[in-house]
Amino acid sequence: MKVIERFITTERYEYYTHAITEAKKDGVEPSDIVFVLLTGKIIERYPERQRVLVCGEMMNRVPLHVICDYSDEDMIYITTVYIPSREEWSHNFQRRRRR
Repeated sequence: MKVIERFITTERYEYYTHAITEAKKDGVEPSDIVFVLLTGKIIERYPERQRVLVCGEMMNRVPLHVICDYSDEDMIYITTVYIPSREEWSHNFQRRRRR
């Protein structure tokens, strides 16, 4: 999380169009995404794609998942954001339910 924090606090991050679209659908503001990236927890790692899934709560206490791509050493990319569903996630939205 220290690497993510460093990118965020030095404003070296960008949003994929998909992330912006999904955020708008769920009423998520850029400040919510930044807050989750600074206060959340990495709950999944996708090393083959150089991505992580961060789980946290927005300032209004609603859970939010943010996927970040760290394949560029100079920038972190926010690929998507979404409000997790109770049907798919358990343990405070930090563990996928078995199918």
